[in-house]
Amino acid sequence: MEKFTLYIAIYGAFLSTLVFLWDIIKHQKDKPNLRVETNQRVLIGQKSERKIGIDMINEGRRPITIVASGFKLDTKSDENTATVFDPNLPKEINEGQRCTTFVNPETIDTDKILYAWARDATGKVYRSKKQPLKLAK
Repeated sequence: MEKFTLYIAIYGAFLSTLVFLWDIIKHQKDKPNLRVETNQRVLIGQKSERKIGIDMINEGRRPITIVASGFKLDTKSDENTATVFDPNLPKEINEGQRCTTFVNPETIDTDKILYAWARDATGKVYRSKKQPLKLAK
């Protein structure tokens, strides 16, 4: 009977360790996660317009409220961050949804863009890949 009790205790310890590890993994996946991308686009309408789009895609399981977006610029002055004016922000995006902000390319030097960024309501900043608008040569 003592061996049976020992086996049950070992099984319980093993099972509780697995549940604990599963909760840690579930907690990590349950965090908000925002992917930021940017590219050049042509908007079709009465007249075609070239724009730069900043896409913010929620890949997490929690809703995220986006309050600002913009670009980090490669300049030597203090003016190295460009915030995009978007009257639709702040905006809450749920799991799997996206929000896009458009910028007129004449208002910014696209060669100086290091990366695009988006900031949520908690103050966390999400970034795109480095130099997203550089053309491959």
